[in-house]
Amino acid sequence: MKKLLIFLFFAGQLNAQLEPRMFQIKTDGIVAWNYFFGDDFENPNVDESKWHKRYPWGGLLADQKQYAAPEMLSQSGGILHLKANENKGFYPVEDWMINHEEAKKHGLEIQGNGVKLDYLTSCIWSKQSFRYGYFEIRAKAPSGQGLWPAFWLFGQNQKDEIDFMEMKGERSDQVHIYVHCSDSCKKVFTKPFGLPKNWGGWVKMNQQLTDEFVTYSGVWLPGSLTYYVNGVPVSHYAGDFDTPMNVIANLAVARDGFAFNPGPNAETKFPSDLQVDYIRVWKLVSDNEYKAKMFLGATKNIAPLKYPVVNWSESKEEMHIKKKVRFVYNKKHLSEELGFLSMVPILTNSELGYAGTYQILYNGITSTDVKITVQDANRNFFYPTSFNDGFILSLPKKGVYQMVIESGKNKTIFNFTI
Repeated sequence: MKKLLIFLFFAGQLNAQLEPRMFQIKTDGIVAWNYFFGDDFENPNVDESKWHKRYPWGGLLADQKQYAAPEMLSQSGGILHLKANENKGFYPVEDWMINHEEAKKHGLEIQGNGVKLDYLTSCIWSKQSFRYGYFEIRAKAPSGQGLWPAFWLFGQNQKDEIDFMEMKGERSDQVHIYVHCSDSCKKVFTKPFGLPKNWGGWVKMNQQLTDEFVTYSGVWLPGSLTYYVNGVPVSHYAGDFDTPMNVIANLAVARDGFAFNPGPNAETKFPSDLQVDYIRVWKLVSDNEYKAKMFLGATKNIAPLKYPVVNWSESKEEMHIKKKVRFVYNKKHLSEELGFLSMVPILTNSELGYAGTYQILYNGITSTDVKITVQDANRNFFYPTSFNDGFILSLPKKGVYQMVIESGKNKTIFNFTI
C-alpha cells in the first residue's frame, strides 16, 4: 500500500472537534451522510469491542475442510490482514463447532479435539448490527485461483444477505454482486419473455481489481440497494430486507465442485491475504447543517485518525463498467449517481499552525467535479490544497466556519465549529 512520502505526525495538536463528513454527489442534488461506525485498524490488535474474530456459529466448514481461525487475523501499519493458508494435519476445534453428522458425511477426520483441515481462513464480523446506510470497505483483494474474498452484510433473521463484493483471485477485473432473501425476493423477470432469474452476477470493470486498493460500497435505503466500485455505480436492486444486518469481511478458499469454484491450483500462492484499509458505515443526515447529536452513535469527540495518510492520487484512467449485467443495471437510476466526497480528520503537525485538517477523498469523482469553499467569521476563505498527490483542507484557528460544496448547479451549505 502506498503511503504519502511526508507523514502528518501527531505533535501535540488534535483535531478532536473535527468530525468525519461524507457527501453523495448526484445529478439532482448533494446528499449529506453522518459517520456512524467504522474502523481504520490502527491498533496493534483487532478491536474486540467492535468485531468477532470468527463467525458466531463457529466457522468450521466440514464439507470444504476449512476453518476461519482467529489467529489468521493481524494488524500492522494501519492495515487489517485477513489471511488464508494451507493446513497440514489436524487443527484443534471446539467440539460445539463440529456437526458430527456432517463431518461423517463428508469424511472429515476427527482425532481427539482436532480435525484434519486443508485450509485456515479468516473473517471479522461486527458486533453491532445496522439497518440502512452507506457501507464501504477499501481493500486489496489477492490474486490467485481459488482465493475468495468478500464484503457483505448478514441478517439477524439468519436468512437475508447483501453481498457488496465477492471476488475470485483468477477473475482479476470482475466483482460478483448478489442478494439472498426468503420468499423469492431475489427473483427478477427478464425481458422479453418474463423468465425468472436470480438477481445478481459478475460485473466486469475496465481495470484490474485484484492486487490494487479499491473501494467497494453500497447504499441501502428502504426499497433500494445500490452497489459501487470506486464510486462507480454498477447495479441497483429494487427491494428491501426487514432485518438489521451485521457487517462481515472475510477471505475464504473456494473448492472444486462447490460454490465459486474452481479451487486453488499449483500457481496459487499461500499464505495470501485480503488487506483492509478501512471499513465505515454512514447514516443519512436529515438537513444541510450537520447536527451529529441527532443521530444514535454519533459523537462530538470522534478520535482523529493516526495513520500515515494513504496516497489518494486520482486514477489516470477513469474506472467504468466494461461489461454490464443487463437485468441488474438500472440505467435511469444509476445515471443519477456521480460519486462520493469524504472528509476525514487527520492529525497535523502543530508547527504548521493549523487548528484542524481534513483529508479530502474523492471516490468516483475528481477534484475538478466538486468545488469546496470554506470561510470563517471574518470572511477569510480556505480551499483544498494538493499535498503529495492527495488533497487536504487546513483551517488555521478554532472558531465557527461555513463550508459550501458545489457540483454543477447543486450546492449544499453547513456550519461547523472547531
